[in-house]
Amino acid sequence: MPETWFIEEIVTDISKKISCASSTYAKNLVRMDSCIRELESLLCLKSTKVRMLGIWGMGGIGKTTLANVIYERLSHQFEGCCFLEGLKSTSVENLKAQLLSMVLSDKNINMGFTSIKARLHSKKVLIVIDDVNHQSVLETLVGEHTWFGPQSRIIITTRDKHLLTVQGVDAIYEVKVLKDGIDIELFNHYAFKNNPPPGDVMKLSHHIISYAQGLPLALKVLGCSLCERNKDYWMDTLNKLRKIPNGEIQEVLEISFDGLKDDEKQIFLDIACFFRGSDRTFVRKILESCGFFVVSGIENLIDKSLITISDNGRLEMHDLLQEMGWHVVRKASPKEPGKRIRLWEQKDISHVLKRETGGEEVEGIFLNLSGLEAMSFTGKAFSQMTNLRLFKIYQSNLWHTKGRMKCKLHISDDFKFQSDELKYLQWDEYPCESLPSDLGCENLAHFSMPHSHLTKLWEGQKIFGNLELVDVSYSQYLKRTPDFSRATNLEVLVLKGCTNLLEIHPSLGYLCKLILLNLEYCINLEHLPSICGLVSLETLILSGCSKLKKLDETALTDLPTCWSEHGNVQENSRNLDRIGEFNSYDSTIRHLPSSSVVLRSSYFTSPHCALASLIRLNLSGTPIIHLPCNLERLSRLQRLEVTNCTRLQALPVLPSSIEPLYASNCTSLELIVPESFCKSFGFAGALFGNCFKLRKYQSKMEYAAQSVASHVDPTTWRSIYDHFLRANYAKIVELIQARRIQVKLSIANQRPEERIA
Repeated sequence: MPETWFIEEIVTDISKKISCASSTYAKNLVRMDSCIRELESLLCLKSTKVRMLGIWGMGGIGKTTLANVIYERLSHQFEGCCFLEGLKSTSVENLKAQLLSMVLSDKNINMGFTSIKARLHSKKVLIVIDDVNHQSVLETLVGEHTWFGPQSRIIITTRDKHLLTVQGVDAIYEVKVLKDGIDIELFNHYAFKNNPPPGDVMKLSHHIISYAQGLPLALKVLGCSLCERNKDYWMDTLNKLRKIPNGEIQEVLEISFDGLKDDEKQIFLDIACFFRGSDRTFVRKILESCGFFVVSGIENLIDKSLITISDNGRLEMHDLLQEMGWHVVRKASPKEPGKRIRLWEQKDISHVLKRETGGEEVEGIFLNLSGLEAMSFTGKAFSQMTNLRLFKIYQSNLWHTKGRMKCKLHISDDFKFQSDELKYLQWDEYPCESLPSDLGCENLAHFSMPHSHLTKLWEGQKIFGNLELVDVSYSQYLKRTPDFSRATNLEVLVLKGCTNLLEIHPSLGYLCKLILLNLEYCINLEHLPSICGLVSLETLILSGCSKLKKLDETALTDLPTCWSEHGNVQENSRNLDRIGEFNSYDSTIRHLPSSSVVLRSSYFTSPHCALASLIRLNLSGTPIIHLPCNLERLSRLQRLEVTNCTRLQALPVLPSSIEPLYASNCTSLELIVPESFCKSFGFAGALFGNCFKLRKYQSKMEYAAQSVASHVDPTTWRSIYDHFLRANYAKIVELIQARRIQVKLSIANQRPEERIA
């Protein structure tokens, strides 16, 4: 009896090893050794603890294949093994019975009140649960680490990362698309049986591989379908893929989409059709105005591998997932695009507008005018689009046309948007002098018409209760801004390049939620009204405002003031205390008023001082003569730019927080306050190139610097010089300690790297 048992064990062990060696999955793997090694490393096979590993990625990425290979390689090392798949078609109780039956090698197991923990807590087991999409499955089958014996390993594959997080797995392995020629090898494996590709289909194979974008499922399906086919068949397949996605691939990808909640589906489709490649925050703002729960929605889409976030914060997705989204939209009305919710293809939009077939189903239109010669917009074409919420007219290849649209737009006199649901309106180079009549504005959140022909935006007070952004940059015919009194939620106003803008309505100064005001290159603007009510303002840009000679005393203060019984002026210095950037590059501002909240020293001592959050101050190119003597009180100021300020005569004591100081071409600069001069050695790349008058006063400044150095702790200087003057470190410290430092100003026109070296 013992001999028989021993022989059976040997046979079982050899069978497992043979099975592993002859595995179908192993045979079809292409250069995946590194992935397998990484997975085995994450399993920590030498550890006696129970380990749970999650394998996560989009549909068709190869999660199941990798799990199978690991299972077949390692199963012989465990007392019991189980690979559970096909979860969607089986109840949780049946899955539980199946798991115990496989692990215990007992086909007739009596479940009764038996728990998995009771039966497996002392066994070393390997369990793989494939393609999990519900938390209840994991809770029932592999609830906790303590359910299994020492050295047990549990592997879970899923498209939903959050399931793994909730389960508390020990590690998550993200399966990524194939790159670096591995995708080519896998395709060739299926299409050409690892033989060299025939010359007549070599180029076509590259197009197919490019279409697959490294997705193993697509490479396999397309490779198998093209195996031993002639060139004509390849050409036909490629042309078909450009119009109709492969059904087998789409079926797998749509599983993830079908598992989404309704809100998440709409967010995904909006991104796929309209916002792929757009900034995450920008999209969040727009879709939140549409009533979607965007923060959680985007997080769930990321967890389900349907979208990704690029390094610069933009929304991205796999090409085939985007194509899947397009397919979902199209199949709602295959033949009539006017009955679809989203329209983004030029030919479909042209069809709808010409034939006036757009219905109430249409919620979004993004029209790229590139390649079109003419397009007409009539009131009738939009008359039935009562649910339109997103509308954009643009040209993607403006740089080819020197920044001007070539498509001629014909807009009828009766043209207007019939929808009160419009949330996002962008129309580049809008050709009319005024907006469409009866523009539904109550729900509008984003209004953008750069390079427009508008001479005015609207007349009188209009209720824009949800409006957060207005961008009419480079609208060269715009002469005055409208009354913003009813746009109480406006956060961003961009008037950059409005070269004929003469007047800004006083209501602008009371937009308490305005964060950014950009008036760059409004070259005819002479007066900036009081902005005392802009308590949320963080960025103010006045660069290039060549006729704006002076900031009104009331522009940056909280006037009118009131007099106390002692005759002292009392002002509320809380206003503007959030501003982070002031940019007046190339304007003609000569004077920053010393009596303003921004510059009055008494206010900088207040815990709520105005501009207390100012980070960047750019006065480059202005004819300013003096900076305020109390500038040092801007304790958060990190960057000061006075380049090309040819009339600037002196620099006051500067905040120690400043890092880069840009003062090149200040040809009248004669004096730097000693304290500021000494601090300047802490700046990473302080520039004084072409400040010729500094030479004349160099000896005086050296003497002043010596005087200041005599009162400075040598250890403080040590850290400063260590950063900026590495080459002379030892000598400088020695001189400081002797209180006889000899400092030379660098006023030559040197490159930054030469000064730092």
